[in-house]
Amino acid sequence: MTTLRVILRCGLLVTALLAAACAPIRLIADYDAASVEETIRVGKQVDVFYGQIVELDSAARTYAPFADRYIEIEAEIRSLVRRNTARPLNSESTQISRTILGFWIDYHQKHKTKNRYQDARFDRRRFERLFDAALSAEVAKRLPADDRAPPTDPDR
Repeated sequence: MTTLRVILRCGLLVTALLAAACAPIRLIADYDAASVEETIRVGKQVDVFYGQIVELDSAARTYAPFADRYIEIEAEIRSLVRRNTARPLNSESTQISRTILGFWIDYHQKHKTKNRYQDARFDRRRFERLFDAALSAEVAKRLPADDRAPPTDPDR
């Protein structure tokens, strides 16, 4: 009876190992079209916000007229962070969205404290780059697995 148990256990172990070896290993999250759409939507809100600031003369870029929009857009960015955090294997997109949130909070506080916004054009460009990076990270997940992994011999 003991030998039969050992044979059965070994058989189960071999079966489990074979099943694990045949299963694909996932290193990144699957592509999520809804995340792409939300990233585009929130990025557009940020771009419109900065477009409105940039259109004003420097002296007219006081904080009060923009206070409510800061709060609304921050809530949208936090939603984007939550969406990315909730998806397993999604660390790159999560980090990018957290970076966006961090800059948004910093620039909000700077505008509120100084009650003016001299460098809005530069900050707008930074957000463009960050949202472009967020979109690129998500779109890259749509690539077939062969296109995401480098060849084992790059000189071929």
